[in-house]
Amino acid sequence: MSAAVQFEVPAIVPADPNANIADLLVERVRATPSLALFAVPDGAGWRDITAAEFQRQVIELAKGFVAAGIEPGDKVAFIARTTYEWSLVDFALFFAGAVMVPVYETSSAAQISWIVSDSGAIAILSESEEHAERVAEVRDELPLVRETWTMASGALDTLRAGGASIDDAEIERRRNLAVGSDIATLIYTSGSTGRPKGCVLTHSNFVEIS
Repeated sequence: MSAAVQFEVPAIVPADPNANIADLLVERVRATPSLALFAVPDGAGWRDITAAEFQRQVIELAKGFVAAGIEPGDKVAFIARTTYEWSLVDFALFFAGAVMVPVYETSSAAQISWIVSDSGAIAILSESEEHAERVAEVRDELPLVRETWTMASGALDTLRAGGASIDDAEIERRRNLAVGSDIATLIYTSGSTGRPKGCVLTHSNFVEIS
């Protein structure tokens, strides 16, 4: 049997240990503020959302999370489909210094209870009333949870309005707190073979593959 051969190739671009996910958006806005990052349904067609507009919306929502009591390092569970709002909430939490805990939209109430309690999440944002009902079923099992919001009931608008008094400087401070080795997202398996298992993804896990 031949011996294994190992090859090593130096990185073309050196990794920055201090970079975080929020930096990716800031750098994109600096480079191409007027170019579209997203297209969202608008009547019978689609409407572009530029990099600068997306960042503005992210900062507005991040201020709402801050005003609602979310602190740097806090974990926030998010139950939703993959939509524009998913990216908006994701980046808003990063700008607020928080950690996203995604929950599959099809997760049962029992799975939601396990993921939220195991992760240590202190707040839950649901997309639909159906998701919120599943959360309500197990709310008494989640003593760490201080806030629950539902997007279908206007939660994002409520959060944005509540954050109007938060300074831009506070969001800038918070978005710069995380370094590459810090947790960005704590994502769980689907639970098809037992209890969902958490997987830690750091900021570097995202930044270095972008």
